[in-house]
Amino acid sequence: MIIVKGEIPVKTDHRDEAVALVLALAEASRSEDGCLAYEVYLQAERPEVIVVWQQWHSMEALECHFASDHVDAFLDAIPDMIEGQVTSSRFEVRASDEQLLTTDDRFETPPVLYGDEVIMH
Repeated sequence: MIIVKGEIPVKTDHRDEAVALVLALAEASRSEDGCLAYEVYLQAERPEVIVVWQQWHSMEALECHFASDHVDAFLDAIPDMIEGQVTSSRFEVRASDEQLLTTDDRFETPPVLYGDEVIMH
């Protein structure tokens, strides 16, 4: 599996337009062969930074994605909205038989108290 994490800093006055553009890219990408997930987020501490999290079945699937018409359209439209350095990281995830967890390997995650008695599990 291939995981790609990207960060796109956009001009504050173009943020809504840029988010809509990235969401359209994500929607089109989710229907591609080999796309396992394509998520879009805004950074909590810097809401002008759009974060994209992608999971692909293989490098070949990701390369086909990069060659798609919707990626070309996105790359044509986004440059004037960017303010700062776009970053991207790619990770290849592999599992061997020794690394696979069994039901005996599961553990309980303790709840986290965030304040005002809000608990995340």
